[in-house]
Amino acid sequence: MVRFMLKAKSYFQNFLKKFKASLLTPTLDQKIRYFNIFKTLAASLLAIVITCFILIFASKSPLAAIRALIISPFKSRFWVGEILRAFVPLVFTGVAASVMIKCGQFNMIGEGSFYIGGFIGAIVAIYLPIKGFGGVLIACLAAVAVSLIFGLVPALLKAKLNVNEFVVSLMLNFIMLWLGMYFLQTFFRDEASGDIATKIIPDENRFHTLLSGTYLSTGLIVAVVIAVLAGVFLYKNKSGFIIRTTGENPAYAKYAGLGVTSAVILSQLLGAAISGFGGAVEVLGGIEGRFNWKALPGFGFDGFIVAILAGNNPFLVPIAALFLAYLRTGAVLMSLETDIASEFIQIIQALIIIIVAGQAFLRKLKNRILFKSEIQSEEVKA
Repeated sequence: MVRFMLKAKSYFQNFLKKFKASLLTPTLDQKIRYFNIFKTLAASLLAIVITCFILIFASKSPLAAIRALIISPFKSRFWVGEILRAFVPLVFTGVAASVMIKCGQFNMIGEGSFYIGGFIGAIVAIYLPIKGFGGVLIACLAAVAVSLIFGLVPALLKAKLNVNEFVVSLMLNFIMLWLGMYFLQTFFRDEASGDIATKIIPDENRFHTLLSGTYLSTGLIVAVVIAVLAGVFLYKNKSGFIIRTTGENPAYAKYAGLGVTSAVILSQLLGAAISGFGGAVEVLGGIEGRFNWKALPGFGFDGFIVAILAGNNPFLVPIAALFLAYLRTGAVLMSLETDIASEFIQIIQALIIIIVAGQAFLRKLKNRILFKSEIQSEEVKA
């Protein structure tokens, strides 16, 4: 234990030393990374300012609406818990989307995988005789396994036949939805519930409450761990390097013999597996205590918003997910306290994506950074 603590202390000190060096004398890559973070923050702030301006004309009490959107989410423990509860699924799908986009794969399977993962996780947790941690673990692994099977379809079609993964995954989402609905209604429906839903999941096979007075479950911890592991995999692992290189320059990766085909398949499988895992965590830690989704939940699509905000960096996904969860919780409170509907938050999301994705946004500043770095490197060489 003492040895472990000493190693942890040494690792933390080295991390702080490197982080300080990256701030004082950043490399060109680090400058670009910092610029992208700054661009996202600026875009988010600008979108909120524009939204507040729109609220002035859209609401009869604009100040109350702005206060509800920005301040009300922190007014009680319960609403802070709601922010964190909304944060959990966004982390899973955001990480899944980031891994696939890093490899240049615009795969939408996260939506269907999240749904089918939730369904399989619930069914296994209900009928599995094993209870407790073992039951939860097996339910999550079953969800991952089924998601991987579906994830193989667009991955192999893309890798072997160069079939567009976006189209295949989009159609596959609805196949997973209707398969889940068929099995739910035919074999696993609880007639006594009066709804199209499974039986109640045993408490022993569910994630426990993390914060008293809220609906937040221990799935929060799992989500953060997954984000960290995905970041370590992408930036500290050989396979992760190959995935990133394939996404940045596929021609170079292929010429260098880095295994482009394997990277394409692996990235899409990881995306499907992480999303499926997230679906299981969401259901096993959810308020309802049973699976009752009659449509695609939308978290897979939200994952792409989170990934864009995070710059496709799993380490930054929790921050982006927390920001989006905060805005959505604020929108709910705004609809409860004022005359503005909660759907108004879609305007903010759209503005952020448009500004962040716009190639012209802050382009001059980025070019200035690159030019200055080039001049400095030339002076060092001289």
